[in-house]
Amino acid sequence: MTPNDKRILVKVAYMYYDENMTQQEIADKLGVSRPSVSRMLQKARQNGIVEIKIRYEGSFTKLEDALEKKFNLREAIIAPFEESDALKHLLAEAAANYLTRTIKDEDIVGVSWGTTLALIPKYIRNISKNVTFVPLVGGVGQTKLDVHSNAITINLAKAFGGKGQLLHAPVVVDSVKVKQTFISDTNINKILKLAAKSDIAVIGIGSPSAQSSTIRQTGYYTDKELNALKKANAVSDICWIFLDSDGNVCPTELNQRVIGITVDKLKAIPNVVAVAGGVEKQEAILAALKGGYINVLVTDEKTAEFLLNQ
Repeated sequence: MTPNDKRILVKVAYMYYDENMTQQEIADKLGVSRPSVSRMLQKARQNGIVEIKIRYEGSFTKLEDALEKKFNLREAIIAPFEESDALKHLLAEAAANYLTRTIKDEDIVGVSWGTTLALIPKYIRNISKNVTFVPLVGGVGQTKLDVHSNAITINLAKAFGGKGQLLHAPVVVDSVKVKQTFISDTNINKILKLAAKSDIAVIGIGSPSAQSSTIRQTGYYTDKELNALKKANAVSDICWIFLDSDGNVCPTELNQRVIGITVDKLKAIPNVVAVAGGVEKQEAILAALKGGYINVLVTDEKTAEFLLNQ
């Protein structure tokens, strides 16, 4: 990084964090686009110019308590609300703190997929535990490889000094018949059985209708299939299984073609930790809570308030 590059990153970070200017105000002042400012702030974090330390223990206690009571959660963990990718980092760090505190030696930890989950390993520090991480869904794809379950599983295993297992299968296949062939394979069957024995599951929650949703960006589904999801009233996905607004599994054939843990087996895992936030995901998170799939929710302040107002 050149001194000039560093200077502009420090300047942008100073205006955003110390002067409390919005990203748009900074963009106008510097004559650049708002997405450019967002990228610079991310770069400032990546290069250690900005270190975000979460010190909000206690500040959301009442909100967390209300969420726990309303949705019968073991624990709710609330991070401050931020725009765009900054929020994903805050949620990932809060999830990392929770996992560091609760994962024990000999635990089996099941892992789903997603952009926020992919950030968790970088916030795990100085830990060595005899833990096995295992994917809850298949993870072979052509795009967005870093957010697939296999990649996150291996990165978490490295971060914890534990072991990682891999599920050598795509997350979605062309037909139920192809799926049956895959899951009858000895190795794949063994991993799926291990996933069902998880002590803890760490999952993301997707909003399939959102334009920016990872499920759209992975390119697994055609526009026709995405329209079919809309017709089936799919508002949420957990482990690639689509749910309606009441948290029921949608009657769509797409759900039958997923190689991964079933929702019944997910529900049977003693501690399912969901990490998700942001305005676009609020309805999706509510659906997953209504379906009773979650024991611990890591989310943001705005989403918590939305959930409590339902």
